[in-house]
Amino acid sequence: LDSMKLKEREIKSIAYADSNQILGAIVCPDEHVRLSQDIKWQEICVKSHPSLVSESKIEDNNMVVSTTIKLYTADNLPKYPKQLGFKVTLTDGTKLLVGSIGRPYTTVEITKNCPESVKDNQLNEVVISYKSSHFPYYILE
Repeated sequence: LDSMKLKEREIKSIAYADSNQILGAIVCPDEHVRLSQDIKWQEICVKSHPSLVSESKIEDNNMVVSTTIKLYTADNLPKYPKQLGFKVTLTDGTKLLVGSIGRPYTTVEITKNCPESVKDNQLNEVVISYKSSHFPYYILE
């Protein structure tokens, strides 16, 4: 690891769109995806620094990738049954797509905080989960 330069990969921004808008996405063989320029992404105002973790494992001879995004926000996200796709932009300009058109959909869990002390976190804790057969695609624009 000493000789390898690790690129800083922090999340700069997260946006969502109805997964129906992702219709027509073209997946390229090199784990990239081309999306329509017409998608209306809704930016989420997030507290620094959200996290994104993708883990792979083999189940019944198939690769299953579990991707989890954790963030804090005062924003209200659309409620179920809205199916959402997420665009995650990293500080190096890389954009990742979490979610797709069709199943499996992303799941969004929201914890609303009303703490005892005003000094404690009052933001909504949001956990976005997505299971698929691949790591999040890189978005080509």
